Amino acid sequence: MKFTLVATAKDEGPYLFEWVAWHRMIGFDDIILFQNDSSDGTHEILTEMQAAGLVRYRYNRAPRGKHQIRAYTRATRQPEYQAADYVMALDLDEFLVVHVGAGNVRDFVAAAPDFDYAMLNWRQFGSSGHARTPEGLVTENFIMSEYNDTIKHHCMPFKSLFRRDRFERPGVHIPLSAPGQPAPRRVNGSGLREGECEVRNFQVDDPQGRRLAQVNHYIVKDAESFVLKNAKGSAHQANRAIDRDYWCKRNKNQCLDRSLARRAGKLRAAMARMDAETGGRLSALTAEARAHHRARFAALMTTPDARALFEFCRDRPQLKGPERLSLFAPRKTDPQAAPAARPDAHAQPAV
Repeated sequence: MKFTLVATAKDEGPYLFEWVAWHRMIGFDDIILFQNDSSDGTHEILTEMQAAGLVRYRYNRAPRGKHQIRAYTRATRQPEYQAADYVMALDLDEFLVVHVGAGNVRDFVAAAPDFDYAMLNWRQFGSSGHARTPEGLVTENFIMSEYNDTIKHHCMPFKSLFRRDRFERPGVHIPLSAPGQPAPRRVNGSGLREGECEVRNFQVDDPQGRRLAQVNHYIVKDAESFVLKNAKGSAHQANRAIDRDYWCKRNKNQCLDRSLARRAGKLRAAMARMDAETGGRLSALTAEARAHHRARFAALMTTPDARALFEFCRDRPQLKGPERLSLFAPRKTDPQAAPAARPDAHAQPAV
C-alpha cells in the first residue's frame, strides 16, 4: 500500500520542517505540498525539500479564497497522487495521530474495518498558556486540548483518509465522489461504521473516544501566532473573521494530551536525518522563517488593532481546572525529548 498526503500553505515557514518530518515518520510515502504568496521563506524551504526528494512542491496560483480547492484539484495530476492507494489532505496545523500498533498510518488501516473513507476527528488544542511563540516543537509545546469525552456525545469535525480510486479529488473535509461510484463505506476514528456513530455532513461523533486515530488540530497556538494568523486570513474562507470570538471559541485548554509530545525524541531524530540530507539547510531556513515571523509580529504591534488583539488573547489563556497545574508536574517522557517550554501568559510583546 502507498499513502500520499496533500497540503497547501502560505507563510508556514516555521512549521513545515516539523510537519513534514512527522508525517513521513508515520508512514506517508509521498507528500505533495503547494504554496502561494509566501514571504517568510516557505518557498525556499519547500524548494530545498523537493531537491532532497522529501516532498513534491508546486506553486499554487488561484483567486483569493480558492487556493485550497485549486491545490487539491492540481494534486490529482501529480504522479505521487496517481500511484497512491490511500490519500489524505491536511492543513499545516493538523497532525495525524494513530493510537494503534507502532503509530503508523498502515496500522490504522489494518485495525479498522474496510472503508472507502475514514472520518478522523479533530482534537482541538489551545494555547497551553503561551502568549509568545515558544522555541521548539509545536507538538511538544501545545499539550492542552478539549475534553476527550465531548466527542462521545457530540458530532465534531473530521478529516478524511480515503481510497484514491473511489474519489475524484480530496476535499477540505470529505473527498469528492467520482461519478458512478456507489455510496462509500465510512468508518470513524474508532473504526465504528455508520449506524454505530452519528454523521452530520463533515462532523461525526465517536462513542469510543477516537480509539484508533485522531487529528491533532493546533488551531490557535499562542497569542503571538494568532495575531499573525489574523493578519494572514483563511485559505478556504476568504471572509472568515479570525478575531476575538474565534480565539474564545477555539482556544480549548481543558485537559492534557501528550500523545505527540511523548514522541518528541523520535521526531527530532527524524528531523535531524532530514537536515543532514540537505547539509543543514532545512534548520537554517527554518530559523530564518522564525526570525521573519518575529519581525512581522513586532511590526504589527505598532498598530492599535493588532496590539489590542494580542492583549485580549494574552489575558485570556482559558486554562481550565486542576489540569493547568499539571503543565509543570514532573512526568515520564521520551528520554530524547526536551522539556516543554513554560507557558508565559503575561509576557509582553517586544516592539
